[in-house]
Amino acid sequence: MPKEWRWELGSIERVYLIGAGASVHYGLPTLKSLTWELVESLDQSDRNILLTAIRESFPGTEMTSMNQTVDYEELLNRLNPDALAYLELAGVSPPESPRRRAALLALQGLHDFVLDRCKRVAHQRGPFDTLIKAVDSHSVIVSFNWDVLLEMAVLRAGREYSYLPPGIRGDGVLLLKPHGSINWFALLDREGLSVSESSNLWVIGPNIGSYMCYKKSPLDPVDFSKTTVGYVLSRTPAIVPPSATRALDVGGVPRDGFVAHGHDLTMQATWLTVAQAIDRARQLVVIGYSLPGTDGATIELLKFFSRQAAKRREILVVDPDPAVIERYRVILDVEVSRIGADFADFDPTSL
Repeated sequence: MPKEWRWELGSIERVYLIGAGASVHYGLPTLKSLTWELVESLDQSDRNILLTAIRESFPGTEMTSMNQTVDYEELLNRLNPDALAYLELAGVSPPESPRRRAALLALQGLHDFVLDRCKRVAHQRGPFDTLIKAVDSHSVIVSFNWDVLLEMAVLRAGREYSYLPPGIRGDGVLLLKPHGSINWFALLDREGLSVSESSNLWVIGPNIGSYMCYKKSPLDPVDFSKTTVGYVLSRTPAIVPPSATRALDVGGVPRDGFVAHGHDLTMQATWLTVAQAIDRARQLVVIGYSLPGTDGATIELLKFFSRQAAKRREILVVDPDPAVIERYRVILDVEVSRIGADFADFDPTSL
């Protein structure tokens, strides 16, 4: 990793680990119900394309009711267009095929659906606002959510956020998102690129060599008159679908290895910073994150956290399901304290 992509965090007292359960308070669905609600949000033509792909991918599933829905993360796995790469070379599965269209709909639909839900609660204050008030320079937030509810809470507080340490200014909030975000968009080419600081689009990392950008005001569009990147910006958000490789899906094909390496730098730097923060923190506060089996990298990091016997460590969990607490205890082989069941009642200043 280039020198300018390496940095040291200062003193870290607490890491907040945020999962999908924390966003339910704002009306966002869980991953178990997301597929059903997303399909229902599509027009009839796109809905039929996606439902056909779901029937092909999940034998016996007709999706005629919420009870028959499929897990959204597993849907992304099974619709991964990389599986069709060799068929495309043979002329069997062209880019406009229904199957590829379904894969695109799953990602674009995710962006449109989650963005719409976030817009509905743009001015609604809630537990994320309380959390942001408690975040200081010795705190780091790690969110595995694709939504932008945390970003909106930061902006409501009159503060700024950054996805990597170099962007932190003043009382800015360091918000690490190792699974990407609906307001992240990759650049797919590397020639003649520029973005103005007055644009809503900005670069993740120390320079544009990451080829990864984000919308600073996540609900607002990009003013492309202040950039030269409109023609090379990916059409779908940059997220990490839960797969065996946990590779970043940038919503398109990078021009070459230099561009792809830039995308990798962003994710490597993100995970490196997550590891540094967890290594240094005295306290890990988990909110609405059930430690799912698809998150092998996170499980490995938390097992490392729990092995630091020489330091005083605490793992505190806010979750309504006692089974989640037991899962942490069994996997990490440490004592875990349940400090609340409802995120809305959680007071981070009491820690």
